[in-house]
Amino acid sequence: MTSLTQTTIDSPADNPDVLAARRRTNRIGKLHHHAFMARDLEETRHFYEDLLGLPLVGTWVERVNPTTNQPDNYAHAFFELSDGSCLAFFQFKDLEASLGHSVNKFTPISPFGHHIALTVEGKDTVQDFKSKLDAEGVETFLTDHGYCYSVYFYDPNGLQVELTTLVEPTTEMMRAAATNAHTVMERWRAEDEVESNNTRRGTGWMKS
Repeated sequence: MTSLTQTTIDSPADNPDVLAARRRTNRIGKLHHHAFMARDLEETRHFYEDLLGLPLVGTWVERVNPTTNQPDNYAHAFFELSDGSCLAFFQFKDLEASLGHSVNKFTPISPFGHHIALTVEGKDTVQDFKSKLDAEGVETFLTDHGYCYSVYFYDPNGLQVELTTLVEPTTEMMRAAATNAHTVMERWRAEDEVESNNTRRGTGWMKS
């Protein structure tokens, strides 16, 4: 098994000015919204607004389907994050149409297939949300990724949500990873046995 060594000294990624310049050249800004199908918008609203604290800031009723230009009847609801971006959910009046458009048919999705990760501040906040979810009967899993610490759970529509916080090694690990990200990808694609370069990963998928 071959090893991967990340550079941690004399790297442009260690220079905040270089990092800022790299991000300024990116013409694509922050997330505007992430959209998913809802089985029931009120059930979804309760979960995101009442339980997670994301305010419902817009519900658009649409009577023309833009993919067909034919009459239709669906709503598009937006729940706001602290940076102004949103999680958005569709529901059709015709429940069979909602089911047909759902990529997961409202069943839990594998985290490898699709999940959305949202930032919170500190492990105490992660634990606080875990406690709220546990009290609501929502199954939760804690994971220490090394570069962040997270709680995972499913929303009422089968979407897996991750609430994650940066940790003490985050900046160091991400700066180091930026120095050889292309090389690591190329080697992993070319070789069958490349050892993990995440040496700080902790225990994963713990229920408590």
